[in-house]
Amino acid sequence: MEKLLEVKNLTTCFVQEGREIPLVDDVSFFINKNSVLGFVGESGCGKTMTALSLTGLLPGKNCKIVSGKINFNGQTINQIKEKDLKQIRGKEITYIFQEPSTCLNPVLNIKEQLSEVVQLYCKEISPEQINQFLIKQLELVGIRSPEEKLLSFPHQLSGGEKQRVMIAMSMIPRPALLIADEPTTALDVTIQAQILKLLDKLRQETGVAIMLISHDLNVIAELSDYIAVMYAGQIVEFAKAEQLLSKPLHPYTQGLFECLPKKEHNNQNKLKAIIGEVPKSGNFPTGCRFHPRCPQKFDKCAQAMPALFKPNPDQEVRCWLCSD
Repeated sequence: MEKLLEVKNLTTCFVQEGREIPLVDDVSFFINKNSVLGFVGESGCGKTMTALSLTGLLPGKNCKIVSGKINFNGQTINQIKEKDLKQIRGKEITYIFQEPSTCLNPVLNIKEQLSEVVQLYCKEISPEQINQFLIKQLELVGIRSPEEKLLSFPHQLSGGEKQRVMIAMSMIPRPALLIADEPTTALDVTIQAQILKLLDKLRQETGVAIMLISHDLNVIAELSDYIAVMYAGQIVEFAKAEQLLSKPLHPYTQGLFECLPKKEHNNQNKLKAIIGEVPKSGNFPTGCRFHPRCPQKFDKCAQAMPALFKPNPDQEVRCWLCSD
């Protein structure tokens, strides 16, 4: 398949008193056209910071990309001028964030907010056509009574409806890549399933590629063609979804699977948990960053950082257990 996005050795740092603290550390991955890449890991592992790095949406002047290349549609977009990047950001690459209530303006109705996107990126649509165009966009994402909802304010919509509005907003420019950052976290289980089904439907109907970020392996497994597992700012496992789901190799990935409820689970059996917590940026341990929490560690793990090993053609793993 043809690659839409290829990230090579990306390092993003927070600069504090002249010291560069890595938030995303030597990360490489790719996303094929019309495919889904799932990014999974605990909170604080660097998933969102990786996504924000792609289009320069980093928080504050002290946060910056210090090395690496981001190739999108044949163009190295982290080496172009800001005005050129703006033509890509919001049009060719769009975002859905996990909390739609904080992304929608509470004092503007839905029509006013969607119309701003049309005016920016769909200049071929005349003012007379906007209303009918927006109705079709809301129908596309499964919102009932779209004419009524266009005149509603965010507080008048349910959580699922707000997220559908955000998806409609992100799809108006017909992007090549949609970055969905925890799009189902704030929703109940039934609505989560509907949103995931909607994203898959949009991918099939429009050809958009999706970078799906979640801490929930069940969500990632639902849609992904490839999966990247992040820990402490690094990708520790990258593989085709069927390969990783059937045989995870990194102890951290295995731990994430063990945390999931099993069909045979009952009140007598406690869910397993990964002991400890993700280390803070700037305070990473030496050697493998997961070794303080790893049940399979040995002496070498604390002494040297493992590279990404390739035990088979469809899987890369950052672990000394896979180095042979």
